[in-house]
Amino acid sequence: MANLIEAIAVLKSPVETLEKLGEKRQLHALSFLLTIGAITALLTPLQISMGFEDVNGLHAGGQAEYLARDISVIYNLGNEYHPLLVEAFYVFVLLLSTCYLHVIFRFAGGNGTISDTFKMIAYGDTPALLFGWVSYFATIAALWAAVIQLLIGPVVVHKLSWANAIVIFSVLVGIGIIEIAMS
Repeated sequence: MANLIEAIAVLKSPVETLEKLGEKRQLHALSFLLTIGAITALLTPLQISMGFEDVNGLHAGGQAEYLARDISVIYNLGNEYHPLLVEAFYVFVLLLSTCYLHVIFRFAGGNGTISDTFKMIAYGDTPALLFGWVSYFATIAALWAAVIQLLIGPVVVHKLSWANAIVIFSVLVGIGIIEIAMS
């Protein structure tokens, strides 16, 4: 229940929530990601079974869902494995995203720690993790998450200028859109 309350806080006031990340431990951020991510991990197979396409690959959680779907197809796994695969890939994508985004933010002049980046990515994916399973709303949720992770987060957590954050946001979201268009 506490994680759901925190998720609502992220949605209502991302700046205030990100400002308080220093108080959180990395393990708590990981627990938060997996707990909130379970919503989309469990409900995405339902969405797909109803005939809707899974189109939420703009956010980190969406990348985990695409990886889970690809592994399921390659190894002919049923929908019952989907939530477990998604949760495992959430962790993998979180770690990978943390590493490359931290390098980008530091290169752009940011002064946050890698722990700050880890927590920012975990909490910043909240909109997409809560609503990524909702057809036709998944893209809006993914963009909302991207705004928190790549625009607001770098300004609040890494103390980047808005100009630098806008450039990073534009480039990374542009790459994400190109990647989705090519798949």
